[in-house]
Parts: sequence; structure tokens; C-alpha cells
Amino acid sequence: MKIIFSFLLVFAPAVRAGTPKYAPVDGAAAVPLSLDNSYFRNPANPAYDYWGLASFYVPQGSGSSCSAAAVSMALNALLNARRQRGDEEENISEGKLTEKVTGLKWKELVSEAGADGRHGLTLEQLAAASKEALAAYGAAEYSVGGVAVSTRSALSLEDFRKALSENERDPRNIMLLHFTQDTLTGAPGGPYPHISPVGAYDEKTRRVLLFDVDRQWYEPYWAADTQVLKAMAVKTAAFGSGGYVILKTGK
Repeated sequence: MKIIFSFLLVFAPAVRAGTPKYAPVDGAAAVPLSLDNSYFRNPANPAYDYWGLASFYVPQGSGSSCSAAAVSMALNALLNARRQRGDEEENISEGKLTEKVTGLKWKELVSEAGADGRHGLTLEQLAAASKEALAAYGAAEYSVGGVAVSTRSALSLEDFRKALSENERDPRNIMLLHFTQDTLTGAPGGPYPHISPVGAYDEKTRRVLLFDVDRQWYEPYWAADTQVLKAMAVKTAAFGSGGYVILKTGK
């Protein structure tokens, strides 16, 4: 009689020592989307931005190109999502985007070499680049508004929540955040000024979903709107305080 043996090999995942991913900051911890996606399973939440951005979710191409990745996602969601496109139409990529926008040294600022002794964009530059990008890609009607966040006051929080709620209900808007990433993820060694789109806002739980373009380390994650406000208000020597930029198309 022939006896056949079957062996199951189980490999334990490698564990990296150090600070846990999404470590709490001042008691607030981000929650990865893979652990909590109930918001998107509720038919009462159309989540226009989430589905538009998810279709074009890309990683930043370099350590300094978060702005280009974020704006390319925003433009794809606003101009290319939810419409029939021709086979000859390419998705908007960060490389071609920074070639088209020439009003500032965007291509140089997101390169490894940088420009003028700095890498990346300020909040004001992010708004300017977004506006020029919409024009360059033929948006018929558009507007770009930027809001600097320098305090964590009750009024700043009220305005931010109102903007988040309006953005969540309108498929013509995309919000980009200029914030310190480590304030949300607990990554050691910060501050790390960063830019990424808002994927959704859950008004009931008052949480913001960030489509973090730093795909080497992160997946989308939920963070309390109060903590996001704090992350935007952090001031750094190179960029000052952060804030948010809203891109809108159509009437």
C-alpha cells in the first residue's frame, strides 16, 4: 500500500521592530481602511470622491512628489471618472502633469535634487499648481480655493467640518490636505510635511479618510477630523503651516 504524505508549511510574517504603524499621537490613532470599511457598505453614503479617487489611486513617484501624485489623482477623479472615454485617452500622470504646469518649478521641486534649496510645495503653491493643471487639461469651468490652517480654534474646526461635509456631498469637488503625516500616523522622526487627497468624510464619527499617496508605507486610513486639523496647523521651517485646497469643476 502506498502512503502519500502532505505537508503544510506555515511561515510567520516578518515583524519589524520599532514604533507600530499608526501609533497613537496624543491619544489619537489612525485606523486603516482594511480594518474599517463599514462607511462604504452603507447605501446611504454615495462616497463620490472615494470611488473617483480609488479608480486612480497612485503612489508618489519620489520622496518629494506627493503633491504631483495627489493632484493627478484629483484631476483624474474630476475629469476622467464617471464618463465614457476614448481608447486614445491616457490617465493623467504626475510626470506629464509637472511637464504641463510651468508657472512654478513644480518638476524641479518634486525631483530628488529639489529647487531653491527645497523639495515639495507650500500650500499656496499647491493651490496655484492645481489651478494651472485644471486649465492645462482643458477643464471648461473650474475653481480652486485654498484655506490656510494656523490654529486649532473652534472656528477653524467648524469651518473645516463644513468644508468636509460639503465636499463629501458634491461629486464635482476634491479636497487636498497639506499636513504633517507623522501627526496622524505616529511615524517617528517628524515633522513630515505631506500632501494627499481626502477620500471621504464620515460626519457621524467625524473621521476623515486619507488616500495617502505614500504607498510605500501606508494604505488609506481614517483619522479624527480634530487630529487632521492639528496636523495641518503644525508649522515647519520650510513650509509654514498647512491647510486644505479644494478643486471644483462645473457650475
